[in-house]
Amino acid sequence: MSPRIATRRAPLPSHPAQNITLPPPTGLHAEDGTGHVLLTWEPVPGARAYVVHRSPFADGPYNPLPGQPLPHPPYADTRAEPGRGYWYKVAARTDDGPGQLTPTPVPGCVKARGIALATVTVTVAATGTGPPHVTGDGAQALVRAAASHTDDGSHVHVVVWNTAADRTDTPSDSPALDRTAVVRVTGLAPNASYTASLHSSDTVPTDAETPRDALGGTLLTARDAFNDPLPHELLPPLTTTPDGTASLSLDVPLPGLRSLHLSRV
Repeated sequence: MSPRIATRRAPLPSHPAQNITLPPPTGLHAEDGTGHVLLTWEPVPGARAYVVHRSPFADGPYNPLPGQPLPHPPYADTRAEPGRGYWYKVAARTDDGPGQLTPTPVPGCVKARGIALATVTVTVAATGTGPPHVTGDGAQALVRAAASHTDDGSHVHVVVWNTAADRTDTPSDSPALDRTAVVRVTGLAPNASYTASLHSSDTVPTDAETPRDALGGTLLTARDAFNDPLPHELLPPLTTTPDGTASLSLDVPLPGLRSLHLSRV
């Protein structure tokens, strides 16, 4: 038997860990809203998340707001005191940590609630061409929507929910964050009559990116969308315009959602 010869394997070359420092986000913009300051910015390539910092003074110091990091813009600061001015900066993050703060802060000031609720408009195509489009005070950051429909557009199900309660430390009963949602459904039959029913639920989805899975009892699936067992309120029938559009206003409190069903008569 040949003797065994011990050998030593040469060590593999080591590569130091690379800490990637991201540049600060560009295009930071603040818009004063009712009960919130809406912040938008341009996404940073390679960023995994973002952290919003706030200060009562332009020169700082800047501290990160709770309930972060954020996966993407926009962001609504619902913790600011109405009538008091603040300054904001944003930093992008990787798994290694935060990058640089935006060099120039932007000012923001929360508006107090007036006599009427702040309004958002939810536009939905009954034919299912594209997701619901939400515009108005706090749109995208505070109010989300999802929709389901039949192939012929004779039944439409629209769910609108106020997501401000998803944020840590946000007062769940803040009247300044209640919204009026004007639901506008296009692509319906022209000059036709539709029954309308309003369904309510205390279930507020925390993952607004996957509403079909998160809405639970509202049954936003193609199979069950129009067999909702929840208690509901019958509304006066809606008559569409000559171009096949119907509109209805819904109060969406915080927290809560509203589920609207339309069925052609």
